[in-house]
Amino acid sequence: MISLLQVRDLIALYGQADIALLSEQLNTPTPMIKAMVEKLESLGKIEQVDISACLTGSSCKGCPESTDCAHFVYKMK
Repeated sequence: MISLLQVRDLIALYGQADIALLSEQLNTPTPMIKAMVEKLESLGKIEQVDISACLTGSSCKGCPESTDCAHFVYKMK
């Protein structure tokens, strides 16, 4: 079983990470990683960053595939 510290340390190691990367690297189901990330976020240890704005230069509202491109990563605060 992984701990919140392992998730936090992996995010710190990579600088930023998404749920899929954390799940793969820690060999843990995605729902469990999502819950752990939400807990770390509520504790103020990490923050969520929307990187989908970088794909179009503005925001997803201007993107023709706005429902498919939304992507979030997490980084240390």
